[in-house]
Amino acid sequence: MKKQTVAVVIPTIRNLDFLESWQDEFRDCLGVIVEDHQKKEVKTPNKFFKQVYHYSWQDIDKELGKNSWIIPRKNAGIRSYGFLKAFQKGVDIIITLDDDCYPVKNQDFVNQHLENLSYWAPVDWFPTYPHRSYFYTRGVPYGIRNKKEVVISHGLWKGVVDFDAPTQLLNMDLNIPTSFPFVEFIPENYFYPMCSMNLAFKSKITPIMYFPPMGYDNKGNNWGYDRFDDIWAGIFSKKILDHLGYAVVNGAPFVEHKKASNVFKNLEKEARGIHANEMIYNKVMKVRLNSKNLAKDYKDLAEQIEFPKELYFKSLRKAMIIWQRFFN
Repeated sequence: MKKQTVAVVIPTIRNLDFLESWQDEFRDCLGVIVEDHQKKEVKTPNKFFKQVYHYSWQDIDKELGKNSWIIPRKNAGIRSYGFLKAFQKGVDIIITLDDDCYPVKNQDFVNQHLENLSYWAPVDWFPTYPHRSYFYTRGVPYGIRNKKEVVISHGLWKGVVDFDAPTQLLNMDLNIPTSFPFVEFIPENYFYPMCSMNLAFKSKITPIMYFPPMGYDNKGNNWGYDRFDDIWAGIFSKKILDHLGYAVVNGAPFVEHKKASNVFKNLEKEARGIHANEMIYNKVMKVRLNSKNLAKDYKDLAEQIEFPKELYFKSLRKAMIIWQRFFN
């Protein structure tokens, strides 16, 4: 079997000393660093990867030209550009990791993601014994097993939980220990809160893995929404994956999330998005897709979602359509 090529995409605004703790975990991977600065200021972490590609705003603007506005600035959604570059380099698997996430003992991080992405999920039934190596227990019909290709591995975390700001305020001292290394399939026609701090997917689905504009655009204008880039990307992608018969795995591998962002700043950033989020997934559920092509389905989804009638969502629709053109 051909060895799969893996790219690790890391968005950052700070030094990448956290990679020291990962030691040689990524020694066989390509590193794709997307620095959220005008010019490269962070030292390129060559020693941790097989090869490193390091980008900043200058590279985004140079390559994408008039379309560079669809890649946000001062926001972790800038990682979308890293996804595009990894796809262009022909890798099989894309892993994305935040720069405040650290390894958990006795876990084989990259290989667990690869194992998850080798699974095939059942249809119609929900297995009740999640485990690191997937098992079907007594009573699960053989005819429904191993039918849907897994294309997203959604890793979890210990330590600082990925709460929204209101929940974080109510649980300021909560620190989650490592769970046993389970994996489970997200059921069809269910959405999930996709978190980008520990995520892997097959490169072939990059046309639907665009993180919406949040934070600021390339002219320094505030988009008015923040901290929902990965959440809304998860809603959009899951809709299409369900339509096409693909599956998502959730669980191991875990990372240790050590830094909590400022809860009061997050309250301000999330305010408009929390309201919109209550509506968007319902609008996505109502869309009817007919194509069997990822990029075409993504374009159809963008055109059909009944977004709120405000400038941001007009821009989001346009950005989604531009993104899928990169893959035609």
